[in-house]
Amino acid sequence: MHQRNRSRFAVGLVAAAGLVATAQIQATPITVDTNLWTLDTAPSHGGSTTSWTSVGGNQAIQNTNTNGSLISNFSYTGDFVFSGKLTPTTASFNDDDILGVVFGWTDAANHYRLGWEQGGWNDTSGASGLWLVREQGGVSSILFQQELFWSDNVAYDFEVGRSGNQISFSLAGVSQSFVDTTFMSGKVGFYTESQTARFEGLSSAPQPPGATVPEPGSLVLLGAGLLGAGAARRLRR
Repeated sequence: MHQRNRSRFAVGLVAAAGLVATAQIQATPITVDTNLWTLDTAPSHGGSTTSWTSVGGNQAIQNTNTNGSLISNFSYTGDFVFSGKLTPTTASFNDDDILGVVFGWTDAANHYRLGWEQGGWNDTSGASGLWLVREQGGVSSILFQQELFWSDNVAYDFEVGRSGNQISFSLAGVSQSFVDTTFMSGKVGFYTESQTARFEGLSSAPQPPGATVPEPGSLVLLGAGLLGAGAARRLRR
């Protein structure tokens, strides 16, 4: 092999290795352990509960009809996806108020919140049913609302995230995205306001919603194939 071709081959090998390494980093989820998360103020009606019924691993349960949020011990900058299941429960108290997810969280006055109720409390912004609200400096802006209400003891899949300049959510068959760069970094979490709930199957990763990252082994094969094809073309010259 000529020296120039060997150099090109080496550069291609390094590039392919970098591609594999990057994909492995993107595919690695953040370990979720709610036992490490922090109690904070409820984002809409205020008030902070002193404890949750059960926390730890990728789940948390609130059987007390109270207000408060549970906020992650990690923060994102840029693209991310946070997903899991939320269930309005009736095991210890049957009510019709608010549960939801927060992201881009700095504090109760600066964040996005995806909230949901069953016909009880509205969000302090005036939104009812299902909503996405941006709270900036204590001022609420409704980005989305729909008169859709949850059912008791049903586990609903949710997903919130950012991809570039867009934020998005998916819940109960409703999916929406918005161009919004207000909070490009922040924590995630969930909250209840006069409502009992269970959050479980929580997963978090530094990649945009809906991103499909190939397995590292597949990328190795892809990189080797590309390099092999390049070498074959050089030999035919």
